[in-house]
Amino acid sequence: MALSDAELRAFEEFEKAGWDRAASRYHEHWGFLSCQSAEAMLNAAQVVDGSRVLDTATGAGYVAAAAEQRRATITGVDFSAAQVELAKDTYPEIDFKVASAEALPFAANTFDAVVMGFGMNHLPNPEAAFGEAYRVLKEGGIFAFTVWASPKPGEGFGIVLTAIDNHGEANSKLPPAPPYFRFADSLEAHRIFNLTGFVEPSTKIVPQYWRHKSPDDVFNAFNEGAVRATAMLQSQPARVREAIRSTVRNEVLKLKKDNVYLVPVPAALSSARKPG
Repeated sequence: MALSDAELRAFEEFEKAGWDRAASRYHEHWGFLSCQSAEAMLNAAQVVDGSRVLDTATGAGYVAAAAEQRRATITGVDFSAAQVELAKDTYPEIDFKVASAEALPFAANTFDAVVMGFGMNHLPNPEAAFGEAYRVLKEGGIFAFTVWASPKPGEGFGIVLTAIDNHGEANSKLPPAPPYFRFADSLEAHRIFNLTGFVEPSTKIVPQYWRHKSPDDVFNAFNEGAVRATAMLQSQPARVREAIRSTVRNEVLKLKKDNVYLVPVPAALSSARKPG
């Protein structure tokens, strides 16, 4: 069921406030993981020396920094002022601005590539982000984005979300949200690409891994360094949260390899080209 305008506004406010609070914690818990697909995304977007690139939902600037290493001319934007400040502190040589992927402050036909790392599922109107990427791209330019792959047993999201489903209690205080894994579905991603006017849509899975020293680090990442997942966990009674923690820990213990807990958290990488 589609969300109402009021529900979408509530979701947007929840996400913005959440990312302002979670900026440093996300950087701590998720940064090493979420930057692992940056090179694959830049390859999909055909970013090379001299490319003019826009990194939307830039977060702490991981993808922007990888593009800068390729000698691209890079601009990063995020709707969270706290994230932009963190990006500026982390990569002071790169141009970062506060702006929404759904309403970009750039002229049409400006960029050779638009990229977005793990931001699509945090937008109230992702179709607008597709449209804005199309508008600001030059003819022949490419839009590429990553989202977390659909959860599976034995993988990070599958482990945690299954534990929440099995032990968690319903929480009516959280605003309704669009389907989190909507664009992990290649058919849906390609449908929106095509509706926007893009051609040659493509999706592939990019392997990514957490490498943790403690079997509790996966639970801690969701409990401290996310937005909706953190709110879901923090709203649970202590006994429920401890049951979830224990279940996640037991599953992560199965993934130990050479004194490291190697936890798969793959990304779905989709891209398409603006005709021309």
